Amino acid sequence: MGMEFDFDTMINRRNTNCGKWDTMDKKYGCEDMLHLGVADMDFKAPDPILDGLRDILDMGVLGYTDLSDRFFESIQRWYKKQYQIDVPREWIVFCPRINVASSICVDTYTDKGDGVIMNTPAYGPLRSAIEKNDRSFLASPLKRDGDRYVLDFEHMESLVDVRTKMLIMCNPHNPTGRCWTKEELTQAAEFCRRHDLILFSDEIHGDLVAEGVTHYSTLNITDDINERLILATSPAKTFNIPGVIVSYMIIPNEDLRKQMAKTIDRIGMHNPTIFAVTAVEKAYTECDDWYVAVKKYIDANEAFTRAYFAEHFPAFHILPREGTYLLWIDYSALGMSEEALEQWFLREANVSVYMGSVFGEAGVGYMRLNLASPRAMLEAAYERMRKAWRF
Repeated sequence: MGMEFDFDTMINRRNTNCGKWDTMDKKYGCEDMLHLGVADMDFKAPDPILDGLRDILDMGVLGYTDLSDRFFESIQRWYKKQYQIDVPREWIVFCPRINVASSICVDTYTDKGDGVIMNTPAYGPLRSAIEKNDRSFLASPLKRDGDRYVLDFEHMESLVDVRTKMLIMCNPHNPTGRCWTKEELTQAAEFCRRHDLILFSDEIHGDLVAEGVTHYSTLNITDDINERLILATSPAKTFNIPGVIVSYMIIPNEDLRKQMAKTIDRIGMHNPTIFAVTAVEKAYTECDDWYVAVKKYIDANEAFTRAYFAEHFPAFHILPREGTYLLWIDYSALGMSEEALEQWFLREANVSVYMGSVFGEAGVGYMRLNLASPRAMLEAAYERMRKAWRF
């Protein structure tokens, strides 16, 4: 690829308790399937992060760890550099995972039986945060306008009643890959203001946008939305460190932060892992060049995939990717059921992807494919598909 960093080396992650490879092997009863479903990268994390974690291991005492000043400063630096946003330190609230953040926010800011709106197709754990806390999941399907998904505010309005308390958004949206525009986010902010809703915004994919696309954070849309906003994010996707288990919330409103502090104290969620603080510090202060390079590699993988599919699988219609390293693919032209197509992938092509029903009823007729692997791995998977193709 002519890059300074090596994203081409194939790394064997099997037999490491790997969620993307070992768990999927067990699920499908195989040992040689190529997995393009689970949303993590098959790239080594940046060297500064790895070196920082080695320093911890060399020290040898894996004791309790607290947040450092540099943890907060590195987050502030990243937001200023990436989004030209000044984030006061007190707004930043540690949380191990975004899935934890979404669940405790639903629990903290709503009551059992309250309604929570979410756009579908929907990332499963965000939906689970609603349903497992005994709240009412209010699905508002995105509208497809040509090849572009848009928010259906008219439908969202129809869902609101006196017990509707929160809107959960995914920005960029997983699985469709939309990056909401400033105008769309402003309209969402006004919707929340008008109906006095809390806005929970999952922005974990925000750093990973396609070339020429801008990620607009909900933090710099309107001053009013900051009074009702909980933004959740992490360097986990950006720098491929999900196994470190670290994320954080940005909560501008002091009263909301105080409520969250009580929840955190009640459930005993205090210390990060010994690796988490160093990983965040290194990621946000020493890995800028790696970050630029990995985005270019993912963009190149997308171009390769689109060209390959256009030549060999024209019935798979790949929708535009604005953000994430995931492709959302419409296979309705095949006239096949999801079950039949999934069996073809698993039994004939020996490749796994995420079928759209994973994201709810609105995802049926689509599939999600992860681009963040060495080019040779994608080539191998697509060649398996080509050789088995019979449609």
